[in-house]
Amino acid sequence: MDRPDFLELLAGRRGAVKSVLMDQSLIAGLGNLLSDEILWRARVAPRRPARDLDESEARHVFTAMRRVLATAGRAGRVPPRRTWLTGRRDDAEPACPRCGERLRSRRVSGRRTVWCANCQH
Repeated sequence: MDRPDFLELLAGRRGAVKSVLMDQSLIAGLGNLLSDEILWRARVAPRRPARDLDESEARHVFTAMRRVLATAGRAGRVPPRRTWLTGRRDDAEPACPRCGERLRSRRVSGRRTVWCANCQH
């Protein structure tokens, strides 16, 4: 998927951006962990309506998606790196690897979603 197609896809969706990323009929292959990681790297809150993202935010999501997928593809899985959100989400006291704030957790689209309220707006 190229960037213009991705931006168009987000612009037309009412649902939460995380729900759009995980919708296999729209973007195949992105699961729960990858979606959390992508949004953390793009600094976008998972419950933001996809169509409310401005072009810069949507571009950041696209760039983060490409980078996360490239790294996960080389590793053959979501790497459990401590510098990644996914490497901290299951800690007893999960903290953001970027700022150290306590990570938040809530269900989005029926899936456990982890994010940093300080970094993801």
